[in-house]
Amino acid sequence: MTERRLLSLILACLMLLPLLAACSEKPKDPASTGTGTSDTAAAAPVTEDKGLASVDSVPELNFDGATFDILQNSAKNWFYVEDQNGEKLNDIVYERNRTLEERFNITIAKPMTPKAGTVHETAVLLATAGDDQYELTSLSLPSCGYSMSKDVFRNVLDLPYIDIDNPWYTQGLEDAVIAGKLLFLTSDYTLSYTAGTVVVYFNKAKWSDYLHSTEDLYQTVRDGKWTLDRLMGYCTDMYNDVNGNGKRDEDDFYGFASDFEACVNAFIYGSCLRRIEIVGKDYEIVPHILDEQMIDMYTKLRYLMATSQGAAAFLKNHSSPGEDNSVFFFTGNALFTSLSVDKMTTPEMVAMEDDFGVLPVPKWNEDQQEYYTNVDVKTADAIGVLKTVQNTYLVGAVIEAMSAMSYTYVVPLYCQSVLELRAARDPESSEMLRMVMDTRVMDWETLYSGSGGWVSRQKKIVSTANCPEIVSGIVERFNEIQNFYEDYIDLLWYLE
Repeated sequence: MTERRLLSLILACLMLLPLLAACSEKPKDPASTGTGTSDTAAAAPVTEDKGLASVDSVPELNFDGATFDILQNSAKNWFYVEDQNGEKLNDIVYERNRTLEERFNITIAKPMTPKAGTVHETAVLLATAGDDQYELTSLSLPSCGYSMSKDVFRNVLDLPYIDIDNPWYTQGLEDAVIAGKLLFLTSDYTLSYTAGTVVVYFNKAKWSDYLHSTEDLYQTVRDGKWTLDRLMGYCTDMYNDVNGNGKRDEDDFYGFASDFEACVNAFIYGSCLRRIEIVGKDYEIVPHILDEQMIDMYTKLRYLMATSQGAAAFLKNHSSPGEDNSVFFFTGNALFTSLSVDKMTTPEMVAMEDDFGVLPVPKWNEDQQEYYTNVDVKTADAIGVLKTVQNTYLVGAVIEAMSAMSYTYVVPLYCQSVLELRAARDPESSEMLRMVMDTRVMDWETLYSGSGGWVSRQKKIVSTANCPEIVSGIVERFNEIQNFYEDYIDLLWYLE
């Protein structure tokens, strides 16, 4: 059992205990004055039992009624709800916030949501103007690199109380630290990050109808045998001309329906591969994009998703090469797909006639010890703190405590709620989702370079019909993307 999983088990046990309203440890700053407008805080009285236990190590603090304001990219993060309404997810978020408000003597304000896609621009304007209105900012992963280049976010590792080794932060965040700096966090505080986690779905009815297999895919996962080659064995020859017209069209049945961008990235991380590695005191960028195993991965993904008999792709008058073809899964015309968790909440998937199950992203081979996954960068947000923020004790305490409570209470309930939207609420799918959430990974490349690195360019290598061979396609883009990475490393190196 890994340390993270052991800690997860301990935290789950804590949920059975009465409320641990506060710990008795004093604030780190012995000269604290207790004001809510400076980097100081004083001990507050223990709050009454409200039903949710504190599972972090943040000391008891009193911020004298300070307001915690959030600038958010999307309401999908569930930072805030107005009131209880009887819905489980809504009410647990409400109770989480009220518990922390009483614990720290603060008010969590309704977040401000600018026009879609403009949070990073708003953040730059606020920082340039010296505005410290917002304690926290959430922004999409592709925009993190842009925001970093404007030098408006502070190093979150300098915030009090935050410990990225805790299980409520994504595994591998330490790989995103350059010159002691980390500008953004991915944690269970941002529920869009949970929603954006990529999994594999399979059609239970068609699994029986087409393969006539007695194999229990859930047990295959438990046995450590759920691999990319095994998935391909089910999919790549799976094609049925359902309407008998001799043409591949939307009425036929396929083995695999793809969302290229989310799927390719998740499968790479699921196989413990990295396109680049940052090494040494000088943070040299070592490319792995042309390594033999990486080329083998791209070759397999192209076959699985684009060129095999079973790939739901290149269908005349229906989709363009490289586009999202997951609709074929929703209509019951594909055996497998790989999408983010939040797709279970879409009308198309809720309305599916066939039952489906949830599996982790497959491993590279059976020698790999763990299953891993990444997120759909189009869905997931990260959080950052503007340099103009003054009360870093407040911000650090809330981020750590809110992430911990979300990890313990909100994320499990979110997973339960999305499964309950339809018939995928079998205990096995719940088990698989818990496994997936514990094995998400993040690194520097995904955190900062979604808008200009391999994350946004590789789907063309895998999917496009007239794309050059995989190696030449990579070589064609190699220098441009390598220079892009080096520029961003330089930015982090010299940021104050």
